[in-house]
Amino acid sequence: MELIKIGKVLKTHGYKGHLKVFIDEFYMHDFEEMKAIFINKLPYFIVTKDINSDSQAIISLEDIDNKEKAHPLQGKDILAKDDDLSEILDGEEFDELVGYEITDKNIGSIGKIEAIVEMPFQFLAKVLKDKKEILIPLNDDFILNINDQKKIVEMQLPDGFLEIF
Repeated sequence: MELIKIGKVLKTHGYKGHLKVFIDEFYMHDFEEMKAIFINKLPYFIVTKDINSDSQAIISLEDIDNKEKAHPLQGKDILAKDDDLSEILDGEEFDELVGYEITDKNIGSIGKIEAIVEMPFQFLAKVLKDKKEILIPLNDDFILNINDQKKIVEMQLPDGFLEIF
């Protein structure tokens, strides 16, 4: 089991041991579903959770029922089991595609990949076509083949995809 840092305890909140926490926005969706977190590599079961922004929440933890018990947790990292987190995409595998040409099965050449843009849960190829920036999702549904010798990414994009640019 690997523990991944997802946030930090900011401060105590009130006198009943509640904690104001910061959660990295990338992990917030996973945090909403979590039943337990780790602080100082010790597990704590979440009793209540009040998410009040994209990155902050007020939580109460089992056995932390007063300000004195909560105070030592201030400033500590919040960790989660990697099993509790959505699969993290590895962008390094796409970085090597910069400079490759993207072709579509039906349209033909689209253009060269200028950069790889990382978005939550996906990577996009930034291509300039007719002086317009086009962002093309790099996912298995669209990629037919990657030819490293010819430096070509063969794709089958949805009908009308390029018309929106």
